[in-house]
Amino acid sequence: MNRSRLSTFAVIASLSLLSCGLIFEFPDSSGIEYYPRVENQILTTGENPHIRFDFEADRDSVEALFTVKDEGGVRTGIYHWDGQTVQFQAVPELIPGRRNVLSFSGSFYDTRGVEYSVNRIIPFYYLVSNESAPYVVSTTPGQGETIASDTSLHIFFSKDIDPASLARGFSIDPHSDTTASWEDGTTELVLTPKEKWTHCQRYTVEFSEEILDIDGIPLAERKEVVFWVQEDVEAPFVVSIKPVFNLPAQLYPETGGSLEEDIDLESALRVAFSEAMEQSGTEAALILDPPVSAILVWLDALTLVFVPEVGFAPDTDYLLDFRAEAVDLVGNPLKLFDPVRFRTISGLIEVSTELVRDGIILGPEDYTTATGIEIEPYPITSNYDYTFVFVFTGAVFGSNNEKMAVQKAISLICLFPSDGVANPIATGFSWTADSRLSITFSDLQPSTSAQRIYYLLCIRGDPGGVGTDEGRRLETDLEQLLIAAVE
Repeated sequence: MNRSRLSTFAVIASLSLLSCGLIFEFPDSSGIEYYPRVENQILTTGENPHIRFDFEADRDSVEALFTVKDEGGVRTGIYHWDGQTVQFQAVPELIPGRRNVLSFSGSFYDTRGVEYSVNRIIPFYYLVSNESAPYVVSTTPGQGETIASDTSLHIFFSKDIDPASLARGFSIDPHSDTTASWEDGTTELVLTPKEKWTHCQRYTVEFSEEILDIDGIPLAERKEVVFWVQEDVEAPFVVSIKPVFNLPAQLYPETGGSLEEDIDLESALRVAFSEAMEQSGTEAALILDPPVSAILVWLDALTLVFVPEVGFAPDTDYLLDFRAEAVDLVGNPLKLFDPVRFRTISGLIEVSTELVRDGIILGPEDYTTATGIEIEPYPITSNYDYTFVFVFTGAVFGSNNEKMAVQKAISLICLFPSDGVANPIATGFSWTADSRLSITFSDLQPSTSAQRIYYLLCIRGDPGGVGTDEGRRLETDLEQLLIAAVE
């Protein structure tokens, strides 16, 4: 079959279908016109979005698809038909400066029942674009922040606001009476509570589109700010840390020194805060490195005393810090705290010895075994007593155990001759003060012209010698050579 015969057959078939009413029509929506015509077009006063058809459209199916939306959702309104043109009149009126969207998307029919498919979305504005609409630039406090009970709110707008519109567009929940004032023209709104905000209350402030600028343009978008009220919002801080005497009955008076100087081993530390602190958390937050066993005493709500149970270690560097658990009574955390470093004194004990009979005093640096000191017996007999008085500086020996340890650390032995002469015996101990000890030794023997007798006075130092429970110590053994006078 040639091409001309095929064409003739197609025409005959089409005429046959047309005569039977079976010919198909293909819907054409290309002639539909939309207004606004272009995206982001600005409609003027009295203009409404509309659609014009070039055929008779089924009105119900058209209205079911034709919507106008803004950020609040689908707008309500009235459809007006004029011939083949339908307009949408928003009720209430479209908001100036608000971004709207004309939507005509889905399926509709003409009056013959032919189905059309469309998909047209056109954003537009009314009167002005949202770039010109006022908006909330920022607020003080910011979102979720906490303020004091007498703090004013500051709201900063991008344009001058009509103060009369504030009553319609501003709300606060829970309700609280406020006084409004304006600064910087009418771009900064200051809201001050007539009475204080409620302590520990959550407030929500809302600014709606009913707030207008001085040209009558509403806010570009609704703004909501949530803030909290706390009576005290200032962070506490450490005012001072000072060494104090460990004297509870006198409420731990200051030593007069500072942590910039080496502190005494028996000192306590007094921490003064700027405001009342939550005690248990603050105690748990205090860190001392290296650690020291201590008790913590609150003199009042602002003053904490760190009292070492057995004193600080001598000649040691310490670091005092606070962790985040340290808060005031309303939960404000301690302001950033710079750890404090301090050092303890060496804790060395010095000893001076008085040889009572001979009126000789040995200072801390005078002890020697290179040369001997001759001591006279009293009375000059074959066996006699000799008394020494030891004065300690840098320590006091307050307990009986400390005193006993000192007594055991002091000895007097016969150095020469090694045979035939016994070591003296300590027969009397007397503490005339906690730092002054008198010891009497018996059975010393005088020298003879044929034989000199040498004794060695020994004061034993660290470790295990003269020392205190707090860690003070005599650093090294002290030894003095003594020569008994000739009888």
